[in-house]
Amino acid sequence: MTAVLAVGPLAIGQMEVFRFLAGKGYIMGKYGNWTRGEDEALLNILGGDDIARAILRRELKVVVNQSNLLKRIAIVSARGATRFVAEDHLKSANVGWTGDNFKKLFLKKMEENVGDAAIAIDRLERASKDAPIMTELGARAEIKLAHFFSLLEAQSKGREGDLAVDGSANIAYIIGNDGNFWAVIANWCSGHRYWSVEADSVGAPHEWRAGHRVFSCDSL
Repeated sequence: MTAVLAVGPLAIGQMEVFRFLAGKGYIMGKYGNWTRGEDEALLNILGGDDIARAILRRELKVVVNQSNLLKRIAIVSARGATRFVAEDHLKSANVGWTGDNFKKLFLKKMEENVGDAAIAIDRLERASKDAPIMTELGARAEIKLAHFFSLLEAQSKGREGDLAVDGSANIAYIIGNDGNFWAVIANWCSGHRYWSVEADSVGAPHEWRAGHRVFSCDSL
């Protein structure tokens, strides 16, 4: 069985690996224009001479993560709650409109003993559906509704801050009352001066456009 070496998100593809091997004299000089410094740098990224030789013996396969859907903007603190129900916080967060899915799945959902948390904020770098975004986030995808509302309350007047207030969506993947993940979206409505909040199925066919913000769990 061939083991897998995951490298990413870095600009290293198969051709670069071949060039590295060529520069070391393993391939007949086809890519001999690489300098020794470049060869050594790539060797270090791959993990050393032993790993390079394992690649040559086909004992190790290089798999490159080139998705780069998300770009980290910041990590911020979000307040938890002993008991949190969204409908009790609509006024303090200045939520003036909620969609039908949010009303059904999140408005009365109770979260208990939610500790403070570090929330990662990423910018979506290109248009994407939910599935690739959640795949890139992995286990970090889920955050609590209490944490999302903590951020809304901090920007209840629409000031510039961690949440986008320029018309871009703020997206968080949160489990609803049905036990499934939903994309909970908050948009600042500049005309009405309040937040609108809705929940979309993560299986929806539409794509989120580049520039939206995605919120996930992280550690400071």
